[in-house]
Formats: sequence, C-alpha cells, structure tokens
Amino acid sequence: MVTNYYDKIAHLYDQTRWLTEPIAEDVTDFILELVDAKSETSFLEPGVGTGLNILPLVKRGYSVTGIDVSQEMLNQLCQKLDYIPHNLKLICGDASQLSFPDQSFDVVLTLHMVHTVSNWQRFLDDIHRVLKPQGFHLNAQWITPPARMEFENYFRAILSKYHYCA
Repeated sequence: MVTNYYDKIAHLYDQTRWLTEPIAEDVTDFILELVDAKSETSFLEPGVGTGLNILPLVKRGYSVTGIDVSQEMLNQLCQKLDYIPHNLKLICGDASQLSFPDQSFDVVLTLHMVHTVSNWQRFLDDIHRVLKPQGFHLNAQWITPPARMEFENYFRAILSKYHYCA
C-alpha cells in the first residue's frame, strides 16, 4: 500500500482545523440557501478529507460524493458515522481526476484543495464539465501572507466604493 502525506496526518487532521460542528451546520445552512437546494440536489467534494464540510449535508439526506487520495482520511470520515448511509459515496483516488459523466452534479465544493492539483486549469474545466446546467462551483481557498494582505486591501478598496466598511 502506498501512503501519502495525508495518510500520515489523518489521525490529527481535524484538530488542526477551525471548522467545528456548529460552524459546519451554519455553513451548510448558508450553502443550501445559496444554491436553493432541493431534496434531489447532488454534491461533489473533491479532496473530501475527513468530511468536515459534507457531514451536515449527508446527515440531512443530500446525495454526496467525496473523493480523496488518502484512504486514512476517508477512514477518519467513516469513523464519524455509525454506518455509511446510502446517500454517501466515497472514492479513494486522485480528486483532480473526475471520472464522472458530464452534468453529474448540482454543486461542486472545492475547499482549500485547488492548490494541491498539479494542472488546476484542466481540473477547473473538468469541474465545469461535471456540473449540471445552472450548477454551482463553490470554492474556498486560503490566501497566505503577503498575498492575503494585498487581497484584503484590494477587497476593502472595492467595498469602500459602496460605502460598506469591512
């Protein structure tokens, strides 16, 4: 069995994250409202890791597919559940290789993972390919200093034009 960096840190990964269960629930509420989710809305998270982002979706009955290169990360996700529900599909593999038919998902979540993809342009094209028409790609990405300060200053300048104080 080939191991990777994430296999080695899986047992302590959640301890290094800021996302608590109550915050995850609030974020999920926001996402569901943003995408106007219906019971049949389907979600894909490449780089699902230990499932911090998708567990509230799974528990609410949404169809969720998660892909991760680390079997140990997926094992940590599974330990959070009493059983693997029918609405959760987990795939151990390269999250940047989306081997799904065109227009398979309503929402694709990429959270702090695009920087790990070697060919991000192809990956983003692939996300576009697997999204259904009118689908959503929701991305969150850490921006580290000094680029973060530059981004925040730029964002504040934009907001100031609208008389909004950040």
